[in-house]
Amino acid sequence: MEPERFDHLLNDIKINKVNIITGNNGTGKSRFFAAATEKAIENNFSLRGKFKQVLCLSGTHNDKFPRKIWQPNNDKSKVCYLGYKVANNMISDIAPFRVITDALLGKNIIMQRSPDAIDFCLDRLNIDAEVKLHFRYGKNRKASLSEFVANEVPLNLRAFRDDLDSLAIVSALREKDLSLQTISVKRGNKYYTLSDLSSGERAYMVALLGALYCAKRDVLIFFDEPENSLHPAWQKTILKDFRRTLEFNSINATILVATHSPLIAGSISNQDAFTCNFPAEQKWQQSDLYGKTTDSTLKDQFNLYSSRSTVVIKLTQKCLSYVTKGNLASPELYETIDTLLSLGLNPEPGDPMYEILYTLEYLKEHHELP
Repeated sequence: MEPERFDHLLNDIKINKVNIITGNNGTGKSRFFAAATEKAIENNFSLRGKFKQVLCLSGTHNDKFPRKIWQPNNDKSKVCYLGYKVANNMISDIAPFRVITDALLGKNIIMQRSPDAIDFCLDRLNIDAEVKLHFRYGKNRKASLSEFVANEVPLNLRAFRDDLDSLAIVSALREKDLSLQTISVKRGNKYYTLSDLSSGERAYMVALLGALYCAKRDVLIFFDEPENSLHPAWQKTILKDFRRTLEFNSINATILVATHSPLIAGSISNQDAFTCNFPAEQKWQQSDLYGKTTDSTLKDQFNLYSSRSTVVIKLTQKCLSYVTKGNLASPELYETIDTLLSLGLNPEPGDPMYEILYTLEYLKEHHELP
């Protein structure tokens, strides 16, 4: 059944929309991405005749994209991998930045990056336009390369245009005579290398700069677990910022996202998003998650009926079970109340737990309901 389901879902993806896949671990989200990306690039992009490029991003080091996607010799004009795999069982945090640097420096025939897109990304990433690329020379290549490529190359992202020097750097990178060691970004008057940034900052940077420099028109984008390492506030904005960057560059994109985050699932307007919850659902549904609370999204899309600690839920349910049965004299009831109250919960007025705790405290003092 699984291959048929995968084919059906892939053939029915909503073009130029955000297609959001949710589901418990082990329900097939990663397997779907593996099957979908492989099918998307087979037979020279025959999938519905809609896409000219496949772009894969990953918030996790352990994505399941097939080798055809991340192997170094794939056709970079048609397949772009912004994950962390570099070889079997090998990963590299710098790998996606090397792909972005290659796209930034290389000759851009198809389009120029919109100044608005650049400004938007710089603002959202809280960095200045000035960056530094730090290179490492290949074995026995320093003498011949250092004459035209310094090991530290400053760039202004707002003013940069490819030229003979940048194309020479790209050629050396592709021939493995040169490799990107790190990037320094500027905030205020200080530069920070990638290792100075948090993993969440780097992930956000890969997403926005990947959209800015790597995506082409008619692109099919796979984004696996974008929530990894991101603060909840960034989980709410990463897809919106990613799409906004694409829009500034007039790129029509169809996006598939696999996520465990209710904040990401509910971050796209309902008219622009479709959802599928593995394993039960077999088709895309128009999203109704936008504007809902996190608890509502957890219940409606993730089948999780409360975000409270399971310990609190079990203790509360045990107390309420005694109360609803009228067994108010049970010592176990008051032992459970004591345990629940000892957790020091402080719910806000309006939270159902506020009234429950008030009732149980009263019951403990008076052995009768208020």
